[in-house]
Amino acid sequence: MTITLEDLVGDTEVFFRDHWAAQPAVFRSRADLTGLITEEEMWAEVDCGLLIRPYFTSFDEGVRTAISEMTKPRTIVGHSVPGYINPEQIKRDFAAGGTFKFSQPEHWHPRLRALVRSLEPEFRAELESFVFLSPPGKTAIAAHMDGSHVLVLQVAGVKDWVVGRLDETSTSDSDRYAGGVIPYDRRMEVTLRPGDVLYMPHGTPHSATARTGNSIHIAVTIEEPSTKDLANVFLAELLGHPEYEALTEEHHKLSLAERLARLRTLVAETLAAADADQVLKQAVRLKAEHRG
Repeated sequence: MTITLEDLVGDTEVFFRDHWAAQPAVFRSRADLTGLITEEEMWAEVDCGLLIRPYFTSFDEGVRTAISEMTKPRTIVGHSVPGYINPEQIKRDFAAGGTFKFSQPEHWHPRLRALVRSLEPEFRAELESFVFLSPPGKTAIAAHMDGSHVLVLQVAGVKDWVVGRLDETSTSDSDRYAGGVIPYDRRMEVTLRPGDVLYMPHGTPHSATARTGNSIHIAVTIEEPSTKDLANVFLAELLGHPEYEALTEEHHKLSLAERLARLRTLVAETLAAADADQVLKQAVRLKAEHRG
């Protein structure tokens, strides 16, 4: 079954009008989220031994297990290839209270690929997914912020979230939250159960603690092009313009003032003629290619 944004947040027009880039909000999915991925599937992928970095990681209270411990080499066609998952270490970490995470499983997991693809047309952004498996009673990471919008889909177990409300001091940086504790007058506390969905605008400080049973949640990150991304698209358009190429060929014939004047005119004309939709599409595509 295809899960749409409307399934997750209800009326999408209301979602974008009242919540998007404004404040965190909780919704109840009308679609069954429990079938997106199961704990049994996750451990089967671990035991298979074919996962390779950076598609997985293990951490406890924000401290990542050393790569040398959670990975081991495999011999492939006579060559030793490093970075493959070490199932025994991952299981030891989890038994000791650590969190296990799949990164970008949409690259290989069919149902999560379908989820991400169904959401992509709703946004002008790059979408990625991450799956967190946490034992009860543990806070995986201290309060921190993500540099992207996030949709949290609770799949299994119960998880308590402390989420900061945005104000004029908020930033979009992906970083630890200054001071570590979100002030009581700037926070909302929510408990997510299977089928609940939490939306957090980019830069929202948050932390989460699994409470009942092993918790699985999927985080779908939605990263819009930054100002720099858009500027790079405009710059590429300018550098590929025939008039710019002509100017570079004859610039030695012009005075510095003439070069500056012609370039300034060309920049203004290029910006004015740019198609906004195409610029956004190109910026999203370039961001995805750069990250891939």
